[in-house]
Amino acid sequence: MTDNPHSVHEEDTHQRILNAALEEFTIHGFKGTSTRAISERAGVNEVTLFRHFGSKVEMLKEAVEDSVRQMRVPTKIDEYLRLTFQEGFGQLLKDYLLQLTSRSDILMLGMTESFSHPEVVAALLQFFGNMRSLLIYYFEQMQAQGRMSQADFPVLTQTIISTLHATPAMRKRAPKIVTEHLSDERVITLLVDLVTRAYSLEK
Repeated sequence: MTDNPHSVHEEDTHQRILNAALEEFTIHGFKGTSTRAISERAGVNEVTLFRHFGSKVEMLKEAVEDSVRQMRVPTKIDEYLRLTFQEGFGQLLKDYLLQLTSRSDILMLGMTESFSHPEVVAALLQFFGNMRSLLIYYFEQMQAQGRMSQADFPVLTQTIISTLHATPAMRKRAPKIVTEHLSDERVITLLVDLVTRAYSLEK
């Protein structure tokens, strides 16, 4: 069975519009982006644009969802548990922060616009919720194995996620005097050191 050429063309046009919308939104924000600018960047007319998307809000919602789909939260922690607490926890944070850094523009846009357009919240909540559950489970497993002392894992996890999420956002918005020391490596090293010193039972 072969693909319908018309259908393939439509999918390509749809994705091209979506990519153009994402670029315009991340550069100019939702309010500062016009559908005309999106259509020009995508190389289509506005009639075609609205045939694929009913509104600019719908484009924002799908752009955020598409970006979140490209982010991969680890689904298994076995590989992290095989390492020492310091090594496994550090690698888990690196794998997560890599996702945040690579999609920081759209995440910032989604969080900002979620107040005005709650339609974009669901995809973001799913991503952060998955990471939160995974990290809590990791801590619980470490504690069950006698490798980590008991703690308020939900609060600890939320503190870590908030710090990691704020790092790429601050690098884009804060003055250089604030951000020049906020490399991913330094932030992760500090978090791992603090948590390891406070809760690790490994020698």
